[in-house]
Amino acid sequence: MKVLFAACTLAASTLAIPVLASADEVGHWYVNPNFGGVSVDNDRPVQDKDWLYGFGVGRHITRGLSTELNVTGAQVGGGPGRSDLSLWGTSLDLLGVMNRDARVSPYVSVGLGALSNEPSPGRNTTDFLSQAGVGMFIKLWESTDGSRSFSLRPDLKARWDDAGAEGKLRDYVGTLGFQFAFGAPKAQPVVASLPPPPAAPPPAPPAPPPPIGDSDHDGVLDNQDQCPDTPAGVAVDSLGCPRKGSIVLEGVTFDVNSAHLTGGSDSTLNSVADDLKKYPRLRIELQGHTDSSGSDAYNLKLSQQRADAVREHLVEQGVPAARLVAKGYGESMPVESNDSAEGRAHNRRVVMVVIENPGDVEVKGEGKTE
Repeated sequence: MKVLFAACTLAASTLAIPVLASADEVGHWYVNPNFGGVSVDNDRPVQDKDWLYGFGVGRHITRGLSTELNVTGAQVGGGPGRSDLSLWGTSLDLLGVMNRDARVSPYVSVGLGALSNEPSPGRNTTDFLSQAGVGMFIKLWESTDGSRSFSLRPDLKARWDDAGAEGKLRDYVGTLGFQFAFGAPKAQPVVASLPPPPAAPPPAPPAPPPPIGDSDHDGVLDNQDQCPDTPAGVAVDSLGCPRKGSIVLEGVTFDVNSAHLTGGSDSTLNSVADDLKKYPRLRIELQGHTDSSGSDAYNLKLSQQRADAVREHLVEQGVPAARLVAKGYGESMPVESNDSAEGRAHNRRVVMVVIENPGDVEVKGEGKTE
């Protein structure tokens, strides 16, 4: 039969496909619509073979056993001088399945049921049916969780019909089924969780670093001192090196045309005095300067008086007089033009200049007058 040959050819070609592992389908239900052909017994008064259609419902009971209910129908032509015959079969079959978890699972089947013979013309009879066969499940698709699958199912059976006084009739049925299975998802593997390893004890706190000293006693710690072994009494900067240049004197002012210090000058000079007392090796010159207003002689005298006033205040604050020299320069050393009020204000000033500094003390700025 052409149908049986096609089914066998399809099964053989599918067996050549690499086998893939599938889920265990025990407990799943399935439906199996199918079609094929029937080759009837030569004693039947019809032609030898014709088409057959069927439908099955089944369940996979165990890994090696399935059961299903099948219904088939065929209309076999009688040919010249013969009756047409309708064959309707119902059977309950058991399938012994091998290699259930593989992609291709062969099986053998046996079944019992009833076969209705309906000739036209003629009298209808219903006979006892028994059958046996072989086939295979060829799984083509399966869902990720294993709950659904689709398989091709070639099947070949010999079917015995106890019809008529002549004895049993034997037909051959070949079908190709399209089986859809469904059921519970496959069980997921249980991964035992291991307890976490015990936590490592916390590291011991680091020992405190040794205290940082000041080897040359200049007020700058050794880890920041870039000029170690500075002589005592030398003024140093934040890096421990001798200061250079000028010490800033801001806010030293006088009454107009007078050598009398204004009240705001005291705090500035007191701070300068405290700084000078820290560095006994420093000697400075206090220079008085004026603008060009007035005569040269008057300006020279006024500048000297103002330099003396600054010196006297520093001595009163404890600075040794021998370290201080006061000298007036009048209008001879302007720093800006005397043509403007702003320029003249800058020229009226008291400047502190280093004249002896073994430690190279940096002196910045100058005193100013109103």
